[in-house]
Amino acid sequence: MKNVSRMRKYLGGARIIGTPRTELDFVSIIRKGFPYSVFTSLRDRTGLSEEVLCSSLRIAKRTAARRKSSATRLKPAESELLFRLARVLAAATDVLESEDKARAWLTSENRALGGSQPIQLLDTGLGFQEVMDVLTRIEYGVHS
Repeated sequence: MKNVSRMRKYLGGARIIGTPRTELDFVSIIRKGFPYSVFTSLRDRTGLSEEVLCSSLRIAKRTAARRKSSATRLKPAESELLFRLARVLAAATDVLESEDKARAWLTSENRALGGSQPIQLLDTGLGFQEVMDVLTRIEYGVHS
């Protein structure tokens, strides 16, 4: 429940994303497509540039610019990528006990991830799961 609340915050809050109570509640919201303001909220909360977010999540910069200018919703696949980022940020904040540490961890090379930055792996389901597995190992004190 705590992570869902934190994810809602990263994704723009109840005003933008609604009030999902469980991760499963996000499914219908993702299928509908997030409003572009979710992208802006994540950018602002992480302190990462649009360029870094787009390249890491494999969202074309022109596509993001087009969605922004036309105020259209993101596609479900784009929305899911942003959801993954919010989910990892929420988990990392819990495990590392600080938003600042979570942001730093997200963009630092990690040996347990083959030297990749966690944010660079969120564009695939397998990469996302590996990032979450590393956070679980850190939480339980396993060297990662």
